[in-house]
Amino acid sequence: MPASNLGGLGRRDLLLGLAAAGALSALGAPARAQATGQAQDLVTSLTGELTQLVNSGRGDSQMYQGFEDILSKYADLTAIGASVLGPPWRAASPAQKQAFVKAFSHYLSRRYGKQFRDYKNAQIKVTGAKDGGRVGVLVNSQVLRPGQETVNVDWQISGQSGSLKVVNLVIEGVSMLASERANMGSMLDAAGGNLDKLVAQLNATT
Repeated sequence: MPASNLGGLGRRDLLLGLAAAGALSALGAPARAQATGQAQDLVTSLTGELTQLVNSGRGDSQMYQGFEDILSKYADLTAIGASVLGPPWRAASPAQKQAFVKAFSHYLSRRYGKQFRDYKNAQIKVTGAKDGGRVGVLVNSQVLRPGQETVNVDWQISGQSGSLKVVNLVIEGVSMLASERANMGSMLDAAGGNLDKLVAQLNATT
């Protein structure tokens, strides 16, 4: 999707209460331009590692572990976990928060790993980046698949944790944060509001 469209979508839907990239918005124009370039470089590195992993020929278990390692390296998993869990995050103990973030990373690596695994032999091309103000830097990329339609994948980058990290992923206009907040809400309801049961269910994701 065009960067301008993603910027509008980000302000409406992407953060879902996550105050991402406030530090970026407070910077002057030269520093923000530098941060935008750094965010684009980060996504270029990330997608390079992702492409290498997808085309590595590894088995499923090794593939998903590879996705989990990439998440750990490039994503702000604590911020993402807090956003998708919502109010229950604030009521959770530090140990529960840590357990949820770890379990959610396991879950994400399998849920989205399966999707990216289908991009074997594809090229992921970073096409640009835009300073989105309070929503952070929005980096656009395209998955170029031989003989198939191009897939637009956009990355929302925040510096709130002290270094630039991915805080959201948008595939063909579908926000990961929006989807997973709904999923976690449904799963937590099914678990009777018991966060420990939700953590166990996420850890059991295959």
